[in-house]
Amino acid sequence: MNARDYADLAAACDELLRARGTSFTRIALPALHVINEHPSLLRIYEQLAPGGAAPDDLSPAAPPAGQRPVVLRAARALKRALQEAPEARPWRRAGFPERVDVLIVSRLASRAQLAGPDDFYFGALQRLLSARGATSVLALVNHLPPHSPLTPADWASLGSARTVLPRTLAPGTEVRLWGQSVLAGRALLRAGRGAGSPLLTALARLAGRQALSGGAMQNLRLHGSVAALCQRLSPRIVITTYEGDASERAIWHAARLQGRPLCVGYQHTALREHAHAIRRRVNAPGIDCDPEVILTLGEITRAALADSAALRPVHLINYGSHRRVTLAPVAAERAPLCLVLPDGDPRECHILFEFAMACARHMPEVTFLLRPHPVTNFDAAVLGVIGGGAVPANVMLSREGTLAQHCARARFCLYRGSSAALQAVLAGVQPFYLARPGELCFDPLYQLHGWRVSVTSPAEFCGHARAEETSAHSQAAQAARSFCDRYVSPVRAEALDELLALAARVPAARASPLRRAG
Repeated sequence: MNARDYADLAAACDELLRARGTSFTRIALPALHVINEHPSLLRIYEQLAPGGAAPDDLSPAAPPAGQRPVVLRAARALKRALQEAPEARPWRRAGFPERVDVLIVSRLASRAQLAGPDDFYFGALQRLLSARGATSVLALVNHLPPHSPLTPADWASLGSARTVLPRTLAPGTEVRLWGQSVLAGRALLRAGRGAGSPLLTALARLAGRQALSGGAMQNLRLHGSVAALCQRLSPRIVITTYEGDASERAIWHAARLQGRPLCVGYQHTALREHAHAIRRRVNAPGIDCDPEVILTLGEITRAALADSAALRPVHLINYGSHRRVTLAPVAAERAPLCLVLPDGDPRECHILFEFAMACARHMPEVTFLLRPHPVTNFDAAVLGVIGGGAVPANVMLSREGTLAQHCARARFCLYRGSSAALQAVLAGVQPFYLARPGELCFDPLYQLHGWRVSVTSPAEFCGHARAEETSAHSQAAQAARSFCDRYVSPVRAEALDELLALAARVPAARASPLRRAG
């Protein structure tokens, strides 16, 4: 996909979202929100190419044999709804708060996230709010594997200020959501038949088939859970992560069903060159699902979002990141170590680790430290399979230590989509972006010139890594650190004072009648 194809795709998705008669069920479809140019996010649109076909099991118009997987998924969801533990309904749990100032919706990808007091995405936000006299609840969207349910000990560790949202809703609500999804899918298939362009026809068909997919149903369940939680807590502020995807729209739309809380997005990761959904309002007719305030990662992304005319009106506040490494003096000499930083996509992990092992065979004098993304469960046993044989002796898998500790030791880093490369540069590590033919560049450091190196082969990497100008004390290195220092700010606690002041100025709206979703 080239840049023009990408732009046409984004425009076509927005046209379907803003069409007359759009329902919230359509807004909940992941395929209609073009997030950015990352290959894992563009993969679904390969079906739009000539000869591509969306899987029949997602189609409400498919033949009976193709509908069986959909029916099975619906049956399993109903079974889970009947078996859901009572504590999985936070709005019914004894001792759960009756009202809070701030509801934070985050993500639970690993049980280890429950161990510490701070959240993986929002850090010490709850403690910072408490210091300002504001109460809060952290609600986690459950992304744990289905075969690894929460235990009574896990629920007990959450306390009253945190909870995990249920995977299912009440049986009657589940049936209603599946029915709405069938209707939304058929409406899109009809829209596709009357579309004015081949792209719109193919996209409407793809989205119509996706109406009964797992991702779309999860977003509808999330919508129901957040609506019920907001009815219980009546928050003045509802905040979630912000990358532009459908689940965020579900959270803000659900929050507004019971009143008028201030809806806030936290732009917590790198803003890519072709990021689309985060830079525009959905503006669907009659469906209020856009943020009013965006907390940004730093000055550079704040300026970039301020330049997005399609996002206005929105209030931008530079908040920073709790995951930022400390900007400390760079050691004069470091051992030749290359830190390998994949993002959370398993395919990307495979690509980078395979490339790193090929480089390691060319550079036995360099240690390659492979650091899987924290939200992935990488099995070290597959390294030999990825590398096509024995793992080189100078390749190590990271088993302990923080990103900051690893960056403090490294001289280079290999990356593709991971925003951890920003943290590495702050620590004086030279970044090497691995580009592949036939794909849009999705380098989070695309604005950084002079020290960042783009490579396409192990020979290229080895040649650049052995060059003398890689010194962390060079002028180019210092300019790169300065850039990343402005890109990722330290957490600005005073940003919360501004946020709370904004919420205080929002008039309390009369709550709308809402049937509990579970």
